[in-house]
Amino acid sequence: MIVATAGHVDHGKTSLIRALTGVETDTLAEEIKRGLSINLGYAYLPDTATPGALGFIDVPGHRRFINTMISGISGIDMGLLVVAADDGPMPQTLEHIDVLNILGIQQLVVAISKIDRVDPQRINEVTLELSDILDARGSPKREFMPLSSTSGQGVAELKKNLLRAAKTQKQQLATGGFRLSIDRSFNVNGVGLVVTGTASAGTVNKGDHLQLLPGAQTVRVRHLRANHQDVHQAVVGQRVALGISGKVSLKHIQRGDWLVAPDGLETSARLDVSVSLSNDAPFALKHMTPVKLYIGAKRVSARLALIEHTPSALTPGSARLAQLILAAPISAVWGERFLLQDHAEETVLGGGTILDPAGPQYGKSRAGRLEWLRALQQPEALTALEQLLQTSRAINLTHFWMIRNRQGVPPSAVLPSGAKVFERDSASWIVTEHHWSSICEWLEQHIHQYHQQQPQASGIKMSVLKKNLGANHDLTTGMAVLESLLRLGRLTLKDGHISRKDFEKATPHQSLEDLTRLIACLKQSGVVLPQLAELLDQTQIPAQAAKQALRIGVGRRDLHHLNDHRYALPEQLHYYYESLKSAHGDGEALSVINLKKRFKTGRNLTIEILEYFDQLRLTRRAGNVRELLTHDNVSRALGIGP
Repeated sequence: MIVATAGHVDHGKTSLIRALTGVETDTLAEEIKRGLSINLGYAYLPDTATPGALGFIDVPGHRRFINTMISGISGIDMGLLVVAADDGPMPQTLEHIDVLNILGIQQLVVAISKIDRVDPQRINEVTLELSDILDARGSPKREFMPLSSTSGQGVAELKKNLLRAAKTQKQQLATGGFRLSIDRSFNVNGVGLVVTGTASAGTVNKGDHLQLLPGAQTVRVRHLRANHQDVHQAVVGQRVALGISGKVSLKHIQRGDWLVAPDGLETSARLDVSVSLSNDAPFALKHMTPVKLYIGAKRVSARLALIEHTPSALTPGSARLAQLILAAPISAVWGERFLLQDHAEETVLGGGTILDPAGPQYGKSRAGRLEWLRALQQPEALTALEQLLQTSRAINLTHFWMIRNRQGVPPSAVLPSGAKVFERDSASWIVTEHHWSSICEWLEQHIHQYHQQQPQASGIKMSVLKKNLGANHDLTTGMAVLESLLRLGRLTLKDGHISRKDFEKATPHQSLEDLTRLIACLKQSGVVLPQLAELLDQTQIPAQAAKQALRIGVGRRDLHHLNDHRYALPEQLHYYYESLKSAHGDGEALSVINLKKRFKTGRNLTIEILEYFDQLRLTRRAGNVRELLTHDNVSRALGIGP
């Protein structure tokens, strides 16, 4: 369990940790000289029963170092608020209480320090004053413990209290990819580059490869320490020091950068959030107000975009959905807490929770987007999914879990009842079975109606169907349903047209008459195939009508389309093929010169027939001759068999 101290400067935070642990957390020469903490200090309370179970982060209390204090208490389990009995609550005391509340710290111990300097009545007065302050701010249940780090009075009781809390602390599950916000980085002789922070998710092992964000450099964990001990594995909730190697140096690392498991969520400069303004905030925040964001150990300039249309401003004590537009991209995941200060960094304004760390640039205020974010405010994934499915839209399940620091849908994830999962666009999606069925019914009915209205058409164009589908239903689900119906054979796709499997387009009576005349003309030509222009001249059928009839004939396998200006009957092609086989059987070279004699045709027509046989894979050209190929069913290929 990690405990962070909080409280006004010179109220005894560092000396209390020294009294509890024997560790001096002021390590900088300037800190020791001036008697105040500038950087974060770390210590662990020795305990043979639960070794390394209780760690302390000593954060600075001076007003000038509030930024360091904010970064230090991200991801802790308990707050230890230190208030001097002689001074009582001070401005930074109140500010630190607000920070603890905004960051969702649920356990709080209030140490009334320096009691050796005051009488018992003063201790009671400070305790009552603090109790009223904490009640007014809605702080969690707390325990007051009077003590003196100088005399040692009350220190042993505090130690027992903290160790008891550590033993009963509910362990965080090491689920999801590893995440650590870097609060310190330095070089160590014999080790190399070292970074430290509190593991906020997952597990890391010695030898693992991690990604340094936002630069996306790959690093390897060469050394690993947790709870002041060399370890092979560190888990969520521990203070961790990692010796890393790779194409990275100290100059590449800034405070607040993240070490994360590879292939996780990319960095983003737009964070969709739930944000609340403190009751004591000095002013309301209008749309696009500049602020300073604190998340993990990171501090970055941002603008607060209010994405709900009313009211027009975020007033003190209220909460809203919003998007933080950052000056630089950062790493974040769903559920992470953050704080906001004014742009001048003089006042803690409020804070909130990350909902979607990959917010859109456009459409952030659309109804569907707001429904998505409101569902993400639910603490349980299953409840959020159930709420989202009520919108009758497909939910990107891969993204839903990725923003929760999971690569793909967890195998153990429970899905809402009546839900269906499908794959599309390299992602898993979820939708209700009812919605899937309704789209399936709509598609089949829509195509059936189209066939009734356009019986002579081959089917509805894919582009038209997609447009109509998107106008009536969720397009992602609609296309998935369509692909499913095609796979099942209930619909067919041919030449860019969708039709029912059993559909046969109606043939106009005039086209059938034209086709009969064209076939009769071809039969009269014998083995010499006339060109299309000759057919039109002999039959006196208009060109457009003839082409329509010929298309029908080809579709019905009554005709073969050799090229744009030549058609043939199946029996005519059969004659040419038998002549070709006869020449091959007689040992003749299957050249154009020899075959035109066999075919009793001219050179051009002979070439066209041979090229068509090549398309049917009955022959293959080899220089100036043809090779006769083996074919499983020549009669079917020529259209004279079943």
